[in-house]
Amino acid sequence: MSKHAYRRVHRLTPLLRVWAVIIALATVVLFNFATYIADAVGDQRITRADVCSYAAIGVGALLIVFAVSQVWWSQMGFRVGPEEVILRQGVISTKLRSARYDRIQAVDVVEPLAARICGLAAVRVEAAGGANSAIEIGFLKRADVEDVREELLRRIAVTTGDMGLSNDHHHYVVPPIPIARSLIGAFLRLTTLFTLVWSFVPALTSVTFAVIMPILIGFIPQIWRQIDQSWRYQAFLIDDVVHLSYGLANRRKQSVPLDRIHAVGLSQPIFWRIFGWWTVSVNIAGYGRESSKVSGTSRLLPVGSYQQALELLSAIGPFTVEELHRTASPDFWQFRSPRRAALPSPIDAGRQAVSLLPTPSGTVALTRHGRFSRKLEFIETSHIQELTYRRGPIQKALKLAHVRFNLVPGPVKMKARDLDDCDAWALVDKLRARQTPDANPS
Repeated sequence: MSKHAYRRVHRLTPLLRVWAVIIALATVVLFNFATYIADAVGDQRITRADVCSYAAIGVGALLIVFAVSQVWWSQMGFRVGPEEVILRQGVISTKLRSARYDRIQAVDVVEPLAARICGLAAVRVEAAGGANSAIEIGFLKRADVEDVREELLRRIAVTTGDMGLSNDHHHYVVPPIPIARSLIGAFLRLTTLFTLVWSFVPALTSVTFAVIMPILIGFIPQIWRQIDQSWRYQAFLIDDVVHLSYGLANRRKQSVPLDRIHAVGLSQPIFWRIFGWWTVSVNIAGYGRESSKVSGTSRLLPVGSYQQALELLSAIGPFTVEELHRTASPDFWQFRSPRRAALPSPIDAGRQAVSLLPTPSGTVALTRHGRFSRKLEFIETSHIQELTYRRGPIQKALKLAHVRFNLVPGPVKMKARDLDDCDAWALVDKLRARQTPDANPS
């Protein structure tokens, strides 16, 4: 075989790509026919020999599906070339997708539940160019996945000159999170508590379960995602790349280059204050919105202590732990909401503030808000995409205004809230003078 020939993925790959559809169809068939067959056997309308025949037909149908899937499998493959990695697929029309090594941002290992059961996994290559620019090579045997990932990392290191990508020496920025903390943290979120309360509504009122079902369907996936993405979570730093490992049903090894991190958010849900826990989220250029989970998690610390959060922030950001401690002082903040802001923001007015802080790499904007659920966000001003000055009728009467920072998509949202109108314009003028890179990755 030529060294540049396409390599085959596992034979089960086409079925694993659509396993959820297959399970759903099988469930529908069993639900509709299992009860009928059981009753027919009991009434002796169908003999056991007939049941065996039906079972044989079902097995035959599965074999036919597998055989047809091999047509697709025969056209699937990947190639790790001298300058790029290429993925090929398609029967009627052939589709090729490629990623140059100098454009690859991260190489992750993904293990969906169905693939894990079969001992398989995939390699996901995140390339610069947007949320849909990733290439997923799969599925392969577990050992083969690690070999392909290491091969890609070596190619990237040679191409970019960053030989640290394959370095095995690392230190934890987030030690393994205890499972009990992950479960309790997910339980104490407002979405979980709200869902639990709603689940008891049919038992306590005349409201039917069908009425609350849409609400449960909307919230349960969020709860599951919180548990899945913090399960046995750990993160360590190799040079300028944070490597994550996590997952209950869908195990994943994920890489986050520091230069792709734009905004950083430190937050504490209200009920986490009982234990002093915090979470750290980031906006990663090219990862898309938080609702799109194909690129992995945007939480670098799903649930941890305040000290853990500060140490992580100091590892990935421009501030030391001591400088981050200063944000708790009122004197740290340059612009704060005036007392009259208590009318539009009666709860948060006393904690709404913003500062611009010079660092060796440039100016960083920080915002703070939240009385019960506390939040602190920061971003290098060069990463701010646009600015929005806004004030509603009440703010206009009180001479107040918001200044919203428009960022790359992600969980972190930044806004200077209810500033004095003069302070708002002063902030806008300062940020208008920010330096922006010639090629800001998105």
